[in-house]
Amino acid sequence: MKRFVPLTRKINLIIVGSLVVGVGVVIAYFAFTQNLSLRETSQGNLQQQSDILFQSIKNAMLPGEAPIAVQLFEDIRLANPAYKIFLLRENGVQAFSDNSTIETVNATLGFRGFEPKEVFPQEVMIMEEDLNFSLSVRERRPVLFQESVGGKTFFTIYKPLLNLPKCTECHGSTHTVRGVLDITSDITPVVNQQRNNLLIASGFFVAVVLVLTLLLSLYLHGTLVRPVKHIGEVCATVTNGDFGSRVTVANRDEIGELGETVNHMVEGLYERFELSKFVSSSTIQSIRDHEKGAKEEMTLFFSDIRSFTSYSERNPARDVVDSLNRVLNFQTQVIQKNGGDVDKYVGDEIVAIFSGQRKEEHACLTALEIQNEIMHNRERYKGLTVGIGINTGEVILGMIGSEKRADFTVIGDHVNIASRLCDTAKPGMILISEDVYRQIGERARAKGPYHLKVKGKESDLHVFRLLAMKRRSP
Repeated sequence: MKRFVPLTRKINLIIVGSLVVGVGVVIAYFAFTQNLSLRETSQGNLQQQSDILFQSIKNAMLPGEAPIAVQLFEDIRLANPAYKIFLLRENGVQAFSDNSTIETVNATLGFRGFEPKEVFPQEVMIMEEDLNFSLSVRERRPVLFQESVGGKTFFTIYKPLLNLPKCTECHGSTHTVRGVLDITSDITPVVNQQRNNLLIASGFFVAVVLVLTLLLSLYLHGTLVRPVKHIGEVCATVTNGDFGSRVTVANRDEIGELGETVNHMVEGLYERFELSKFVSSSTIQSIRDHEKGAKEEMTLFFSDIRSFTSYSERNPARDVVDSLNRVLNFQTQVIQKNGGDVDKYVGDEIVAIFSGQRKEEHACLTALEIQNEIMHNRERYKGLTVGIGINTGEVILGMIGSEKRADFTVIGDHVNIASRLCDTAKPGMILISEDVYRQIGERARAKGPYHLKVKGKESDLHVFRLLAMKRRSP
């Protein structure tokens, strides 16, 4: 059997899951696009700045004076401290840090076109092993990458300075790359902004999910969970036999219609419950089992109030009904207590059936208890007395009647004999057939046999008057 999971928990899980997926995707998308835009803007600015600087450096190097280019680098760094600019040679050594370039140019020209320097405008920087630098030199294209150093984040671009035909006059034509422009931009503020964007988006996401979850949960609890729970409580009370509860219909929607349907159902069940008092349990069971008819060994019990017609003529109708119901109610309780089933009430007569291995014993004990109660409480029952007849044998048990109105009852010769015994019994008397006596004879004290002439029978019936009986231990 599956474990019970409250509907509230399921709804909350669905709400939270839907909001996490829906709102989370939207917020994540906007946070991602914003951060991507910041990144692309930073990269674009760096590339644009590199193009401008690239052209400026080329123009500054035309005179062949290192101080002019170095001063340009220094001016850029002072104008924007977030930028660091270097010009590196193909071998990774910083340009303008020695006389090697002047010596190469003079050798290419064939005369002393430039004087060697004794004081250099900047310290020597040699590029360590750098795959990005090597890639830029080898493939002669710009390489842009991001790295973190000392808790800060930088964008760096390596942009090769090609040895164009107009440059070969001084630098020679043995190499393609004259130098590499190294531009580094500090993008730590941008990275921090991206991190802050994610934190803000996460906080906004959590707040939106919590608020929407609370609002939706309260709404669904009020419009769905609480009414459904109330309907379940009403159904539970009906299951326990209380038909007084009704569903309070607050809204005109599907839940409201369900509540009205449940109310109609409860009313119908109450009517059927009341009607079941007038229907034997065997009839109800036959409806459940869809039985049509069958032969079965049963003990038939008939009890009829004596002189009831004259009693009803002497007393008011209300007193007559009250006395009749008192007698019938007591007999019904005794019958059911001993395992019998009231088949029907016919005026002031009760027809009951007993089944099972000890059916004859139970029917006789029932009869003795009824007669003993009535005899010792004559005032309670207004002096009314009963005669009882009991027979046992095979009968036909089935639905008798029409399609519109039918009753599940017993018919057959043994039923008629039990009825005849009841008709013959005098007030306070219990008559049993020979078949019944044969089953209980060892424990019964009875008089007989007596001969009873029954219409339709060639020979007389042997009957006994039951006086007492020993109850067998369970």
